[in-house]
Order: sequence, then structure tokens, then C-alpha cells
Amino acid sequence: MLRETIDRELDHDPRFTWRGGSVTRIENLSDIVFALALGMIVSSAARPETFDQLTANLLTIIPVTAAFGILFMIWNAHYIFFRRYGVADGRIILLNCILLLLVLFTAYPLRFIFDSLYGYIEGVMGDWSRLQAAGINFREAGIIMGYFALGYGLIYFIISQMYAHALSKADLLGLNSSEIAMTRQSIWIFRVQILIVALTGACAVWTPMYAFSGWIMGLIWPAALLVDRLIPVPEADPDAPSTA
Repeated sequence: MLRETIDRELDHDPRFTWRGGSVTRIENLSDIVFALALGMIVSSAARPETFDQLTANLLTIIPVTAAFGILFMIWNAHYIFFRRYGVADGRIILLNCILLLLVLFTAYPLRFIFDSLYGYIEGVMGDWSRLQAAGINFREAGIIMGYFALGYGLIYFIISQMYAHALSKADLLGLNSSEIAMTRQSIWIFRVQILIVALTGACAVWTPMYAFSGWIMGLIWPAALLVDRLIPVPEADPDAPSTA
């Protein structure tokens, strides 16, 4: 009894009963793939051979941190899904495989995008050497942002489908009213992200905004807060039966 009380008080997801038991093989495989993608982001730069190259390499911690943060958010959404629902049927396995492929496919472009953005910041400060070495102009920067928007949108589309599949099994999983509302809330937050990123990509490719359209993604956070207000989560007994 004491252990259960402590677990509930220290749980970072106290309003949702985790149905995922021991870590499954599909989760182990997923963690390996995410680790590979994170390694690709960190180690994609060439090995430094001079002091100046070492200094420049150390400064890449800025774009690496940004790319790392985005990939970690994707991993966290994936982690929470399996902990909350513990679903690993054929549909989830298929969706998870597609997700892992997209994660690996977007790792290098993700790093390249933030390297380019960092190069632009350096250019504004008077050093355009990084962008010149990469051979990127404003038009190409917009296309790169479009690639990022496409990959990001597809990843969150797959994640939203995984959550929607879990919601369709609310009765089988025994989700209570609070957990159903939290699941719907997560799905709509993912969908709003997809719409905002799609707008970002369209503006980047087909308008003179080019890579500057990336600022549109700043709408994701206030939009998520709006979804939180529009889909309130009622207080419910975690042991109550599903009301789906």
C-alpha cells in the first residue's frame, strides 16, 4: 500500500493509470532507433583536426541542442503512449515501424536545418562563411524548411494515429472519463501541430518568407494551451469504469 501511494505521488502522470507493464521488445527496438538518431545528430559533423576547427565544432552545441530537443519531444510522446496504453497490436506495430523509419530519415536533415539557421545567425553578426560553405541561398533555405515541415508533420501524424487507435479501444483498456479526455486532448494537440507545420512548410516553399516562415511554429505552444482550454480534463476516479 505504501509503495503504491509513493508511486502515485511521484508519478509524472498522476491522472493517468499506466497500463504498460514491463518494457516490450517493440519499445526496446524503438529506443535503439531513437538512440541511433540522436547519435546521428550529435556526430554528423566532421572530426576536428585543428584548434580553429575544434572551436567551431564546440559551437555546434547550439544547433545540436535544438535538433536534440525536437527529437526528444518525439521520443517523449512515443514513450508516454506505450506507458499509458500498453497497446502493441498489429496496427500499432505497423505505425511504429513507419514512425521509426521517419525518425531515422529526418535525423540528418534536422541537424542540417539547425546548422543552416545557426549559420544565418552568424551571417547577421558578420560571418557568412558557414552558409557560403554549405552553398545555401534564401530560396534553398526555404526548400530545406519545407523538407523539415514534411518530416515533422508526418511523424506527428503517425503519433496521432497511434493515440487515436488507443482511444478506439477505450472500453477494452478501461479508460475512465478523465483518461479519455486526456487522450482526445493529446490527439488534437498533435493535429494542431500538423496544421501549423503544414502552414510553415507552404509559406517556406511558395512565398518569399522562405526559412523565415519557421517563426510560424512559435504558434504551436499557444495553440496547445488553447486546446487544453477547449478540451478540459474532468477529475475522475482512476478506478472508475470507461464512459466511452
